[in-house]
Amino acid sequence: MPKSNSFAPSWDTSSFGHPADTSPMECSALAEHLSACSRSLGPLQVLRTGADLVRSFIVPRLVTTVFFVALIAGTTWLAS
Repeated sequence: MPKSNSFAPSWDTSSFGHPADTSPMECSALAEHLSACSRSLGPLQVLRTGADLVRSFIVPRLVTTVFFVALIAGTTWLAS
């Protein structure tokens, strides 16, 4: 009698004994859906992508960014 462990990870698929790969029709439907979504977002998607790019650059360098902003602000304040 096999031991059953209720804590062991398990999952069921609906592939019915076939490989659980995506079909070309599924890939085509996904590509069509993604292009429709990107068309519906329009120019705001460009702004969001740009903001994500800036954020991904600044966040890892937060201390350095704050230092340079303070340096520029202090230099401007002293020069005026």
